[in-house]
Amino acid sequence: MRIFHQFMLGLFFGAPLLGQTVSTVPILQEAALPMYPPIWRTAHLTGKVVVSVTVKAGRVAATDVKSGEPHLEGTTTQNLKTWRFADDVNGTFTVTFSYVISGDETDGPTNPVVEMLPSLDVNITARPVKPTVNYGAQSVPATDTLAHESSHIDPPKQQ
Repeated sequence: MRIFHQFMLGLFFGAPLLGQTVSTVPILQEAALPMYPPIWRTAHLTGKVVVSVTVKAGRVAATDVKSGEPHLEGTTTQNLKTWRFADDVNGTFTVTFSYVISGDETDGPTNPVVEMLPSLDVNITARPVKPTVNYGAQSVPATDTLAHESSHIDPPKQQ
């Protein structure tokens, strides 16, 4: 009976090593800094992307976007391709990238705060940038477009 219990314990604790799904979160050894897409940041847009990541021999072999903002998928999956784990890491796990605008407006762009959680979920928080408008340049047409602009004037109607 004692041998049976030892076998069951060995099977229970050894089973995650045999399967394709990583039961514990692997330790990330290297990754590029994720970016907040500039157009999304300027427009103060936020969103999340949930991705299933498959790792083979410590490298990201495949990504499958499960849900999220379509405009953020490319940025997210590009960053995931830079992730590196120990060579013996194989399996699949899910991560969530959250893109958030928070804090006081700044006069110019600042670096976003990137937080990687122990679950390998990533939070990217950027401060909003004050919009700038230059009314002077918009109210005076350029001199090289006057001929083109004059063709838009309706001719006087004959009575």
